[in-house]
Amino acid sequence: MGSAKILVVGSLQGQLKKAFEKISKLQAKQNFNLAIVVGGLFAAPEDVSNAEDIEALISGQIDIPLPTYFTTGDSDFPEAVKQKLEADDDLCPNLFYLGRKGTMTTAEGVKIVALGGRIVQNETALTTKLGKCDPLYLDNDARGLHGAHSAHILITNDWPANITNGSSIHLPESLTETPGSQSVSHLCQALKPWYHFSSSPEALWEREPFKHAADYDSLEEPIVTRFKSLPSVVAPTKAWMTAFTLDTSRPPQTIEPPRQSPFIRSSPPRKRQNRDDSESYSRFSNGGHDGRQHKRARRNQQKDPSDCFMCLNKPGAKTHLVISLADESMVTASRGPLPLPTTFPQLSSTGHVMIIPYYHAADEMAQGQRAPEDVATEFTEMNKFRKALGDMVGSKSQGQLGAVCWEVNRTGIRHHHLQLIACQAEPIKKGLVEAAFKVSAEKHEYPAFQSCEPDSQLPVQSDYFRIWTWSCDPVEMADRTNGNSNKDIGVTKSLYFPLPSDQKFNIWFGREVMAGLLKLENRVNWMDALLRKDGSEQLAEEEDAQGLKEDFEEFDFAMK
Repeated sequence: MGSAKILVVGSLQGQLKKAFEKISKLQAKQNFNLAIVVGGLFAAPEDVSNAEDIEALISGQIDIPLPTYFTTGDSDFPEAVKQKLEADDDLCPNLFYLGRKGTMTTAEGVKIVALGGRIVQNETALTTKLGKCDPLYLDNDARGLHGAHSAHILITNDWPANITNGSSIHLPESLTETPGSQSVSHLCQALKPWYHFSSSPEALWEREPFKHAADYDSLEEPIVTRFKSLPSVVAPTKAWMTAFTLDTSRPPQTIEPPRQSPFIRSSPPRKRQNRDDSESYSRFSNGGHDGRQHKRARRNQQKDPSDCFMCLNKPGAKTHLVISLADESMVTASRGPLPLPTTFPQLSSTGHVMIIPYYHAADEMAQGQRAPEDVATEFTEMNKFRKALGDMVGSKSQGQLGAVCWEVNRTGIRHHHLQLIACQAEPIKKGLVEAAFKVSAEKHEYPAFQSCEPDSQLPVQSDYFRIWTWSCDPVEMADRTNGNSNKDIGVTKSLYFPLPSDQKFNIWFGREVMAGLLKLENRVNWMDALLRKDGSEQLAEEEDAQGLKEDFEEFDFAMK
């Protein structure tokens, strides 16, 4: 921990001698600890007007008076620069390349996360893997940086999407068409940096500090971010540099109360179903359930739908738990998993997984019902994840383990999801798992379970509880593991019961039954089951997620 005087500079665009002469004069007076260049250090390769400056820089003839860090801007590096950086991250004394994406901590303890270049708009058009010096990044590159978990300073070439939301600061006309990157917005939300600097070559823009929503279980004060976009050294304005002192032991003070996060927005609307065709799709319908509206749904209308921790693009998202991202849904490790890390030694994780759709169910209250084909596409992909996770559990255990998956679908729930837990295969094969669910449902006076097709949506579209059980013969699993079968293997069964609107229901029903089967009754409440290692909750969760990711890698269709 310490204090550092930091100089941040806008894109130099090849004006190396001019810029570093100015920086040297300033450094002689201020004695900064480090400098950061945001945007392009060099002009476009076709611009040969600064060729002598480039040669002088690489040969050490331009004085860099303090440790200076840079990443990629809008254009490719000159060929001579590429050749130097392919061999070394130090372009010359005191000038260090952070890469297209990177994380570093300075000697003063300042944590810097950088994402350079422009977002690739059409990833399918890429014919080669991005190289070390390419001025481009993929959404996965940005997501990969979420693992840094925090940053004192975030540097991006692209603006975050929606950064102007909630700001009353005038936006210069030359910046009104500046595109924003949703990937950068998500990165800013995930890291909650104290400072976020970006590049806008033609003009300066700095918005009011804004606070991030605190994690749903956090007792700490919300973190505040200060966003500033710096112009180029060749811009009409002279405000291409900014300086500040950063004390890593405590966040900087704000003079006025910070604004709300500009990224808090509901999920984008999808295709809406025609109201005339809504009889078969009654979720959130005022006309459903004989015209009665469930009181839980009415309570949900008072909730803020923007603070859902299951939404990646919303505050509080536990991004370090994310394992796989597909088109409609994602797989995550479970927070407060029911099994212990030692419950299933055949697996590298606890074996408790969540399959979460991106769509935020509560948004239907405001945006209208989704078209049936959208819901069907989402179900198909989540079902595919369920099967792949079952294959993983069976393969890693050589058929000794099966899987139990359940869904609670309730009017008024904010974000639907599936939960899947590994389970010894024998109780599943003998019908003991199904029997346990049936006995518990009868005890709670829930409706009787009905059989249904495992790969099909239910005849009811809302308000139900559903389970899937899967187990596989060890010989059949061995054949699959040896590559002798590409078909679905094992036996899958599915049961459900509808939930009338006036039926009280324990949303922990599935977890409660599985806790009894696994003899883990003391872990029914997920808050009593939070993982910790060396006193750190997040460290233990990251370890569980990494183990799950390694086990699932060969079964993850989203990565193929």
